[in-house]
Amino acid sequence: TADVKLTYKRIKINNYSFPEGIKVHPAAKKLISSILNLDPSKRPTLDQILESDFFKLYNSIPLSMHVSTLA
Repeated sequence: TADVKLTYKRIKINNYSFPEGIKVHPAAKKLISSILNLDPSKRPTLDQILESDFFKLYNSIPLSMHVSTLA
């Protein structure tokens, strides 16, 4: 949002959406949504995250990433 207070309010109530026009793999959306669950007891553990469909797509986690990923 353009308003900082509204942004924080949306964060607090977990009101987010994935940007239109940018392709986000369904497995990534599923993982992100599970990590952002408002109820901490329903969030996945690190092991569950690493076992998610998203990480199975690539069979490994890269040891490093190109600096362009910071942009």
